[in-house]
Amino acid sequence: MKRSFSSFIHLRRCFLVVMILFALSLVVKAQLNTDFYQQTCPNLLKIVRKEVQNAIKSEMRMAASLLRLHFHDCFVNGCDA
Repeated sequence: MKRSFSSFIHLRRCFLVVMILFALSLVVKAQLNTDFYQQTCPNLLKIVRKEVQNAIKSEMRMAASLLRLHFHDCFVNGCDA
């Protein structure tokens, strides 16, 4: 009987934590947007695309390096630069 009561308390605490996290996720607002540089540098996407293409043309491994940077280094360590 004591074990089931202890399990019930543990389950109740887990449920409470999940509910708190769910409630907090409802008030979170994303701060990133795709047109952040629209006013200060409207051609930014074209410039970046052109430079990345030039870098890949001059060094073929650059494509793999950029993928690794974004999908490994940034997601694992954070990309706050």
